[in-house]
Amino acid sequence: MPTIYIAGSTSGCGTTAVATGLATLLAKHGRTVTLAKALRVDSSTSQDVDSAFHHKIFPNNVTPTGWPISLKQLPSNRLLDEVVSSLKSTDLPPGITIVEGVSGDISDDDRKQIDATLARALNSQVILVSNDASSFETQAYNGQIIGVIVNGVPVHSMHDVEMISAARAQQQGIPILGLLPESRRMLSPSVSDVAAQLGAELINRAELTSPEIQLGELVEYFMLGGWFLDHGAYVFGRRDNKAVIVRGDRPDLQMAALDTSTVCLVLTNGKLPVQYIMHHAKLRQTPLLATQIGTLETMEKLNSIGDYITSSSTHKAQYFAELLETCCDGESLTALATT
Repeated sequence: MPTIYIAGSTSGCGTTAVATGLATLLAKHGRTVTLAKALRVDSSTSQDVDSAFHHKIFPNNVTPTGWPISLKQLPSNRLLDEVVSSLKSTDLPPGITIVEGVSGDISDDDRKQIDATLARALNSQVILVSNDASSFETQAYNGQIIGVIVNGVPVHSMHDVEMISAARAQQQGIPILGLLPESRRMLSPSVSDVAAQLGAELINRAELTSPEIQLGELVEYFMLGGWFLDHGAYVFGRRDNKAVIVRGDRPDLQMAALDTSTVCLVLTNGKLPVQYIMHHAKLRQTPLLATQIGTLETMEKLNSIGDYITSSSTHKAQYFAELLETCCDGESLTALATT
């Protein structure tokens, strides 16, 4: 069965999202999938966050012994040869193995060189992930590249990328598997991210049927509960998948928010909601986060939450799998499992 290597053209281009999304998509189609990383370059001794996420998505995921190989600094040619020798002798599990590219604090040029070396050692097919359809470097892969996924294309640039950059790449014989639009969901924090950023307490955990799942829900919008002339449900109904920030002693605004698609309520000023709100939050299974700080300070703290957002979310992996199936050549992706 094939080994598929997911290589990134630059840091942060989305290799983790593509690897986990593709694994989720193939598993959905009944394939046996192993998700792994072969090498990380990191001076810390902490567990690799991507590997931990792989196991979170696929609890029965059994990676090859010793993976990822962890190096504290950029490997010399001799050390890289040792890594290659180790990879060549590795017994891969049955089914499809999806290998996420090298991670760590290394330059993009070094990343490309190492990825190409590892892909050759594993004799794998390669999917290249890029944010820029005009800058593909495929020579180092010796014909192993089966396609490129252009990730995070702004909606208003999609036409230009498709008609100019992607078309030029295809003329050069570089297959384009798909153009993925920039997505608000992939850039969204989870409810637990919001709670951690604010130091807020989940005050109705016991009332939630699946708190871990509900805390993992994604917050695509933030709305502020305040004075407005229109009916509250009309105002809050303009956004789905949102968190509503409101004083804890405003049951009128809280109830209006609960009547719409609200992922969580953030209750400020150290005020707890009345029992009526607790009851309706239970009926709608909406997490209630309580914080001691005021509404203005809450908004100021949330202003920097984007700095801590990652793609390491089960909800995002499932969503990205749908994005791959919708925006890429689905038949080509699922066919990877049989070639």
